[in-house]
Amino acid sequence: MTQGFAFKTLVLSTLFLILNSCGFSLRGSDVLSTNFSELQFYSELPNSELARLLRRSLDSAAVNVTLVSLDKADSTVALLGIANEQLVSRPVTINPRARAAQIELRLSVDMGLLLGQQTLLESETLFVERTYFQDVENISGNQEEAQIISAEMRRELINQMMRRLAAINPI
Repeated sequence: MTQGFAFKTLVLSTLFLILNSCGFSLRGSDVLSTNFSELQFYSELPNSELARLLRRSLDSAAVNVTLVSLDKADSTVALLGIANEQLVSRPVTINPRARAAQIELRLSVDMGLLLGQQTLLESETLFVERTYFQDVENISGNQEEAQIISAEMRRELINQMMRRLAAINPI
């Protein structure tokens, strides 16, 4: 009985070492870092869910984030700006009752990074797309599913932004 236990322990510890050495981590468990210790943050919608999640991600990456308006930006600190947040929903397929059977959601936002007059990250549009099936019999369930999917899309978009920031080397 003790040999079986020792063998299982050996196999589990070997598996753990293999997974750990290959860089495996649970989804969402890694905190993305940036090369910035301080950032100014501008958003057209500073109280939106996306802006709140981005500030939280930057805070957890040990970045001192200051919310600013464009006219009061300090040219010695990098300015991260996001704008044009859009969530677009469109039918992809139609069922025999001429109703949408499959819906595509697309969340997009423009992002740019400036340091004084220097552009560290050209303004670009980041987006995430998801498709889900709509149940004609369960309208309230469809709305809840769309809300859950859009929340996941926001988190994925934040991860894209954080990866972009991690790839930039401030001068």
